[in-house]
Amino acid sequence: MTKKLQPKLRFRGFTDDWEQRKLKDLHKQPLLIEPIRTATYLSWSVPAFNDGVPEIARGSEIASVKQSVGFGDVLLCRINPRINRVWVVEPVGNANFPMIASTEWVVFANEDGDSHFLSALFSSDRFRNMLLSEVAGVTGSQKRFQVASVLQHEESFPSKLEQKRIGALFSKLDQLIAAEKRTLNLLKDKKTALLQQIFTQKIRFKGFSGFWKCRRLKDEAISVIAGGDIDRDMLLSSGRYPVIGNALTNNGVIGYYEKTYEVIGPAVTVTGRGEVGIAKVREGNFTPVVRLLVVKSVHNPYFLECAINQCRPLLESTGVPQLTVPKLSNYELSFPPTVSEEMSIGSLFNNINSLIAAINHKIELIELKKKSLLEKMFI
Repeated sequence: MTKKLQPKLRFRGFTDDWEQRKLKDLHKQPLLIEPIRTATYLSWSVPAFNDGVPEIARGSEIASVKQSVGFGDVLLCRINPRINRVWVVEPVGNANFPMIASTEWVVFANEDGDSHFLSALFSSDRFRNMLLSEVAGVTGSQKRFQVASVLQHEESFPSKLEQKRIGALFSKLDQLIAAEKRTLNLLKDKKTALLQQIFTQKIRFKGFSGFWKCRRLKDEAISVIAGGDIDRDMLLSSGRYPVIGNALTNNGVIGYYEKTYEVIGPAVTVTGRGEVGIAKVREGNFTPVVRLLVVKSVHNPYFLECAINQCRPLLESTGVPQLTVPKLSNYELSFPPTVSEEMSIGSLFNNINSLIAAINHKIELIELKKKSLLEKMFI
């Protein structure tokens, strides 16, 4: 008995089996273009890819062989398939120019279906794993999948109408994610501008005056310490007191201790290894490890976080870049004349950070929803 080709989740009204097709049937043979000078072409370069959008060069000299692409084509990047870069070629703004792409893009034309359906299919984890299985004989970030082998793979396709419904759903999700990322980037840019203006006293909160004074951190801190080793026997995946290292992912949390901690919050941690010099406020009690630096002071912690992040790290001149207690202690920071002004500045940036975290969380939730739908709506 033939197994039915149907996904776990479908739009209401669709019951037909899906059909398998080889990717080579959708592959668009490249029309190569010799190096030229032009002011009428848009060029998709590789590997530049900013927030899901290829880097676009307008009116530039085309210095190497490219391939012609058309609106509605689906571009799949060969380079580093773990990132899984996919792009549907659409008009940019009001521009209706012919377009060319690097030959590192593999071009597909789903003429009997929907471009956004094909883009969503290519974006799935299952498809990415297939691409990774076709990488051979290369290492590093510039590894490429073998085009000829990938084109022999079969994928399942529904009717054109069902493809359009599925494609429209994932296109809307991608647009929502892109809009949230634009909002996030604008907010980060605004934060950067405000930090620069406030810490150079170009702008101040109303009612505050007087000169800021430059002081060494060691003269303003109660203590500056470095974290020690992890006690693996005590480390839990969940618990009461976080164990924090230098990583920026997962808020730096490595695990938890149930009954003990080293630092009473609030305090400011500063990464001493990896991406060095990043300060962050820790409200609750915690244990720092793997040489994470910790500053305790009488200053507003959110102000101090901003002040430290404005500094360029003073690194030890060793083989592995690292920030040490003596180097951090010698940071020269500017402080306003009153604690009230510190609190106002700290509160402002704490609110901005909370908003950034909320937008990041929203993006993560949408991306998780998209991932779940990709698993259920494709075969």
